[in-house]
Amino acid sequence: MKALAYDAVMAPLGWLGLTAARRKLVRGLTGRVLEVGTGTGLALPGYPETVTSVTAIDVDAEALERARKRRPDAEVVHASVEDLPFPDASFDVVVSSLVFCSVDAPARALTEVFRVLRPGGELRMLEHVRAPSAGLATTQDLLTPAWKRMTGGCRLNRDTHRLVQQAGFDVVRRIQRLQGMSELIIARRPRR
Repeated sequence: MKALAYDAVMAPLGWLGLTAARRKLVRGLTGRVLEVGTGTGLALPGYPETVTSVTAIDVDAEALERARKRRPDAEVVHASVEDLPFPDASFDVVVSSLVFCSVDAPARALTEVFRVLRPGGELRMLEHVRAPSAGLATTQDLLTPAWKRMTGGCRLNRDTHRLVQQAGFDVVRRIQRLQGMSELIIARRPRR
């Protein structure tokens, strides 16, 4: 989806609470932050002053140009979360907001996130996910093929919580909303 069109589609969702949810996602952060799948940078203005640095990555160069305008002090990098161009233990926090539904190899991406986080570092995610109820999950399964084609790869039925656990993270907090179809996940890379 083109950057300008994406912003137009996301604006009503922002008014309905997505902007507030993104601000809560980054509230209280400190240190070096990596935002993966930053897109047009809708979450970037919400980072607190306690953040030492923000690095924002995305695979869409046009979207990154809009992101750069939203937070000029952020380092903006054209890269994939599946192959992060950073040394091990480079960041204190990794943030994603509506990203992992569109990642082709989410297990590999989470392995990369784990690698670039320092031991004890935090992963914060706001994602739409597979519903816990069988009826809603079946509906998501049926809609996902067409939805994926229309949205450029978004999957409605991804079990992100399970993928985070399988990547080796310790889930500290999990809040499900919208009948479990939206999820806030806060996880840590173990210190060991």
